Amino acid sequence: MEPYRTDLFGQVIVTISDVRAWLAAVPRIDPDGPRAEHYARAWHVVDKITRAKLAGHFDALTAPRAAAPAHWWLRFRWH
Repeated sequence: MEPYRTDLFGQVIVTISDVRAWLAAVPRIDPDGPRAEHYARAWHVVDKITRAKLAGHFDALTAPRAAAPAHWWLRFRWH
């Protein structure tokens, strides 16, 4: 993994694509939906992305998730 680029003042660059990738990783938040902008502002998504990039966790946090197995609910069945 290469280090993230910074701007002239040493700040980590956060693009709209980064924000959309973060929002896509949040359950029940549609990056194109009406709640996305409110969520991003209220939960300080840009700050979280910056910290995740500096810690080297951004790619892992925004990676596409594998689909759940067809019978995932069987794990929670009471015997």
